Amino acid sequence: MKHKLSAFSDFANKLYPHEADYLLTINRFVKASNREILLTIHHNCHHPENIRSFDESLDKRTYSYVKNWITESLEKADVDKFYAWLLSIEKQVMLDAISPEEEREIIAFFKVILPSHYYFLRFYELVQHFRDYLLIRVRNIFYKPTNQYLQQYEKAYQTGLAVNKQLNNATVEIIRQHENPQADSSVFKTFLNTTFFDQNLDGYTRYRAAVRLTFLYYNYREFENLRMLYDALDEEFKAETFYSKRLLSNYYSNRAMMHSKLNELNRAEHYGFLSIKQKNSDYLFYIANLCGVLLRNKKYEKALRVMSQSIPDLKHTNSFYNKIGFVSFYIKTLIYNNKAKNAVSYATTFLEAYRKEIFDTRWHLFFTAYLQALLTAEKYEKVTGLTKRYNLIGLEKKFIDSTVYLPVLQWYHEVALFIEGRQSKENLIETIVNSAVGLLSHSYKAGRVFELLDVIHDFVPEETAEIKNRLSKLAF
Repeated sequence: MKHKLSAFSDFANKLYPHEADYLLTINRFVKASNREILLTIHHNCHHPENIRSFDESLDKRTYSYVKNWITESLEKADVDKFYAWLLSIEKQVMLDAISPEEEREIIAFFKVILPSHYYFLRFYELVQHFRDYLLIRVRNIFYKPTNQYLQQYEKAYQTGLAVNKQLNNATVEIIRQHENPQADSSVFKTFLNTTFFDQNLDGYTRYRAAVRLTFLYYNYREFENLRMLYDALDEEFKAETFYSKRLLSNYYSNRAMMHSKLNELNRAEHYGFLSIKQKNSDYLFYIANLCGVLLRNKKYEKALRVMSQSIPDLKHTNSFYNKIGFVSFYIKTLIYNNKAKNAVSYATTFLEAYRKEIFDTRWHLFFTAYLQALLTAEKYEKVTGLTKRYNLIGLEKKFIDSTVYLPVLQWYHEVALFIEGRQSKENLIETIVNSAVGLLSHSYKAGRVFELLDVIHDFVPEETAEIKNRLSKLAF
């Protein structure tokens, strides 16, 4: 029998913690029952492991009122919905099809859309088009406040454009470093920080700066700096400056990755599950991130459930970056659930179908999973064959000095050679120790080295123990 408040409970369960925080700050409920419902929602959003039941004695109309108020309040604050309105109204203006009601809507927003609004720059451009529309029709009554708005905020608009031009330049260099470890993007740190924390700028520009700072901090593995950035973002998301479900999902996923890098796996899992509450264009990317966290936290069955439920979504994405990431983690998930043969079969089929796309985007991630599956399935000759056929060791060595890559493929190749009897124990140990020793000076990479050795331990336990012993002496 369905619970009489099940529909409302389902609605409430889809809300994010930051949405509940925001709603709690803006409510002006006079009725105690309305506020009690909101407090229950807030508690449940923040404590999903200790859910409170809603009061069934309250009139259903009370729940209906609160639901409508929540929906309307969030829609009003949603920057994505405002952007959709912008595009619609701009089309009406450009096609000379705007109605009197729509004209009054634009005028009414003059008091609301200030330079700190998320889409201030796009709104300002809409108003520019609207002024032209009014001028040619000699509409002096509406022209006056329209022109006044443009004059009042012209400087803020020009400043925003200039900052975004700088952001575009910074993006090129930051992404170049992400792909090429020899590049240097550290010179943009101060600019990006200043931009993000400048509350006089529009939200879109500030959020662009936060995204680029995220990339930069990952490039340099500065996760404590990233934590400070996300703690600041956390407070921003409790207000309406950056609010939309899309942006919140992105924030939760990024936060999950950050906590994973800091080895705070339970917090990473918490944010990872928040990121997949809503499906959007990056859903597969968020699923893969969550799966990575669950595997590191040794929650293998849970990872398999999450991934298996999301397989149908693979058909609906045009992003090979997201698709290859998802498939790579799915292969790893099969391995850790004792399905190595399935993992090999899936990886082989995927490589045959998307070889070009793999090498164009995320070849290292994919082959890390594929070679691990082959080793687990005891297909050692296939490991060495693939590394030779695609020159994987040569490709990987170009990235050895990078802050992103470890010599995973080289180590898997060496292990396969040793098990096949084509490599001596001494050479295996020396090769791995020599390639790892330069990574030990960086605390994050050192931790990843020992995690990778834990994987290799399953194949060559005695040799791995000796490698760990030698590296431990060098690390301390």
